[in-house]
Amino acid sequence: MMQVSSSAPDVGAVGLADLIGSAPQPDPLEELYAVAGTDLGSGSASPLAELAELASFIAAVRAARTGRLADADSRRYAGHLSLARPPQLPVDGQMCAVFAVDIVGFTRPDRDDDIRRYLHERLYEYLQRAFDRSGVPWVECFCEDRGDGALIVIPPEIPVKCLIGPLPDTLRALIRRHNHVSAAAADMQLRAAAHIGPVEHDGHGFVGTDVNFAFRMLDARPLKRMVAERGAELGLIVSDYVYRSLVCRYPSLGRPDAFRTIRFQAKNTRARAWTYLPGMDG
Repeated sequence: MMQVSSSAPDVGAVGLADLIGSAPQPDPLEELYAVAGTDLGSGSASPLAELAELASFIAAVRAARTGRLADADSRRYAGHLSLARPPQLPVDGQMCAVFAVDIVGFTRPDRDDDIRRYLHERLYEYLQRAFDRSGVPWVECFCEDRGDGALIVIPPEIPVKCLIGPLPDTLRALIRRHNHVSAAAADMQLRAAAHIGPVEHDGHGFVGTDVNFAFRMLDARPLKRMVAERGAELGLIVSDYVYRSLVCRYPSLGRPDAFRTIRFQAKNTRARAWTYLPGMDG
């Protein structure tokens, strides 16, 4: 996951030791070399041959980072080199999937800063697991922290059907387990919004009408009321475009009749959207 932020490091997303400098940060590329050295070695080749193979792999990683990788090496190390290419920020209004989340009641009076930090850490843990388990590599997406939530932008080259299934149900299952083992003050409810549209990055953060619209959906009163009244672990709201382009076209991923249409107004936005409570059809 590429973290995109214009502010100071988020205490909730990194350890305290990392912030004060007491723990040295490992070089991701060095760790990759170490893993690759284990994987690439056949066990039967001579040490010299294994060393030559590892050296070839390292050279290929460096070439991949600069875009100068030969086709033969690309095919040879395809499984490993996907880790070496940093994701590219969307430019010129590329069409991307936008997934915004918000922790319900993050500033509740029964929660102190220790609990809020704990929830913040668990939020990112569950998002990463849910995305990875849903076939969307977390490391290839972009994330901006929003204090009590997050904005995740899925690059245009990654299929977005996961927004309907299995991502919502996978995320809800993780939250349900969290609530089963947590104290009441540390329970978690999430509101999530999914939309697709042109996204820009200006060097400081993601901007665009469609990014704004995702957060307006999160603030929709019908969604808030529905989550509160039903006690849902996760309340998902999707734009009319997502509903018609994904939900209706791929009913095997998420039943269209499980979504409820709403009309909402948030700030200067008036629109139609669709809500879904995973595990609470009807």
